[in-house]
Amino acid sequence: MRISFSQPVFIPWGGFYGRLYHSDLMIILDSTLLARGFTFVNRNRLKGPQGEIWITVPVRKKGLGRQRIRDLRIFQPEVWGQKFLALLKHYYGHSLYFEPTIQALEKIISNSGTDFLKLILDSSRFLARKFGIATDFRLQSELGIENRGVDLLIELAKKVGAEEVLLPHLADRHLDPVALAGAGIKIVYLKYQPVAYPQFWGNFIANLSALDLWLCCGPKGLGSIVRSSRLTGS
Repeated sequence: MRISFSQPVFIPWGGFYGRLYHSDLMIILDSTLLARGFTFVNRNRLKGPQGEIWITVPVRKKGLGRQRIRDLRIFQPEVWGQKFLALLKHYYGHSLYFEPTIQALEKIISNSGTDFLKLILDSSRFLARKFGIATDFRLQSELGIENRGVDLLIELAKKVGAEEVLLPHLADRHLDPVALAGAGIKIVYLKYQPVAYPQFWGNFIANLSALDLWLCCGPKGLGSIVRSSRLTGS
């Protein structure tokens, strides 16, 4: 079995779905701490006529210190949700896939309430289903493992019985591949180089949220994800 890993990410980019497509299981590292400063955990990019648009899910931080991602709560979820859905209608309302997508996202946002992790998981699974990717997620917190770095990945792989781990290209700069090999775990790397696809609003912008890919291309977006993904061995 091959597994991959990801922190929870709001409406992830195509590389997330490339790893998901090429995995038997993805483990979501929900027990990690929210990074200080810039992070993609609660923000991502879409596109409008003037170029990229940053979308941020506001989370409660005041007086809470550094929080584990699984504990994050959305600040004023109703207000944020209405603004997000209105923005999608403004910039993507003419998409052939807009109406069923906005209805699904409206339900996801409503059902999530203040639960940030539920919003992340449900919206990520929604896009995976739309692209026809059947691989599911498991949570680090459910597996009960609280280690760090390469030791965390080794323990998670052993916990679920995985023989291979799929890592992003250049991950070996931050992790010790020798330790993984020593634990009997094969490493496969995925290099994601987005191929251009027809976008609304002018010239192609790479590395946007995969929500842009879905609303622009629909089910054909999976082909873009596959063509953008290149696997290499360790």
